[in-house]
Amino acid sequence: MIILGPALLGTGGAMLGGRFASMFFPPDERDSDYLALSVKLMLENAQLREMAAKSQLYRSMLSYTRMPDVTAVVGRVLYRSEGLVRGDMIIDRGYENGVFPGAVCITSRGLVGIVTASEGSTSTVVPITSPAIRVSCITSISGSLGILRSSSGGDLIMEYVDASSAPLTGETVLTSRFGGVYPEGIVVGTVREVSTGDPGLDLSLSVEPAVDFDRVGEVLVLIEEIPE
Repeated sequence: MIILGPALLGTGGAMLGGRFASMFFPPDERDSDYLALSVKLMLENAQLREMAAKSQLYRSMLSYTRMPDVTAVVGRVLYRSEGLVRGDMIIDRGYENGVFPGAVCITSRGLVGIVTASEGSTSTVVPITSPAIRVSCITSISGSLGILRSSSGGDLIMEYVDASSAPLTGETVLTSRFGGVYPEGIVVGTVREVSTGDPGLDLSLSVEPAVDFDRVGEVLVLIEEIPE
């Protein structure tokens, strides 16, 4: 029975079987070391590709801003606090990394929020889904201006929009330069619905956020450089 396989497969089959077996069962320690090294190199190459992809992603994220003197650091979300809509984000960057209150946080999709507190190696980021946050915004086509806030249920609403500006559903909502806090041109979301505001003169826009706040794991913290 031991020689039946090679007899049926022939010499070529025996050689092929031997090579196939050596891939999974290295015949000696040198082959085992070679296999381990190959796996290590594959993992290192995968990490390098991931770093290159992230580098390109972060460059595209920075292209949202129109601030000439801005640097950025990457912050990983450590955990989410309780008590607010979708929770504040605690990230692994603090004043030791140049992150201070007032720093704006984004992802590749758009605006996340703003840093409100900073410790040595951690910071608190309050997302725009928090009722405490207000953002001056503008729509991309009609140029409608308004103030973005979050409802108690976490829905984004753009208020005090002039009816004469005639905003459209499907328009992209961006940060405007009039707020003085957020760099202009950062994507916030998309106009989902247009309705009349409470006074009857203004419009209120329901905005679908660009960022999936339940799945944010990493942010880019924008740091404005101070000229020396």
